[in-house]
Amino acid sequence: MSLPLRISLIFMAILAGLLMAWGVVSAASGMQTELVLSTPTPLPDQPAVESGSPEISIIESPTASCVLARANTGICFMTWSYLYATADPSYIITMTVQIDDQARARYSGFFQTSMYVPSEMLAFHVDCGAPGSGGDPNLGMNHSYTIRARDSDGLGTANYGSAICPADEPRRIYLPMLQK
Repeated sequence: MSLPLRISLIFMAILAGLLMAWGVVSAASGMQTELVLSTPTPLPDQPAVESGSPEISIIESPTASCVLARANTGICFMTWSYLYATADPSYIITMTVQIDDQARARYSGFFQTSMYVPSEMLAFHVDCGAPGSGGDPNLGMNHSYTIRARDSDGLGTANYGSAICPADEPRRIYLPMLQK
């Protein structure tokens, strides 16, 4: 017989002996136990939130801005002053930026409970648009964005918004037709 099998048999014999001894002691005491049935405690309306439950607590994305860096190019830059997400006690895995339903950036974390992305990493080319293309006759296109963060427990959060750009169209150069 193997040693682990012997140890488990000895353990079971000891456990059986303790159970029999407890039965003898409780029967000898002569005390009768009364079975009391009661109605269960009603459940609360909202489930209790554990103090250490993992969740992404915040994702900060200050108002986005759209700026025209150089006139007559039709290209604007959409940017934020920073992006920040925290998931303490879990770890931030990714933060992504989508502009007009197109993935533009993905930032990955490595065993960190928060993630900070500075403005230097947040400048994205977008079309400025013709005057009135975003609904305002004096401004250009209106671009929507989604910023998402996901943590190591599979939880996530998102911020949504939009930014309207100044109107600017690329300068068109017309060449006179060559005559024969």
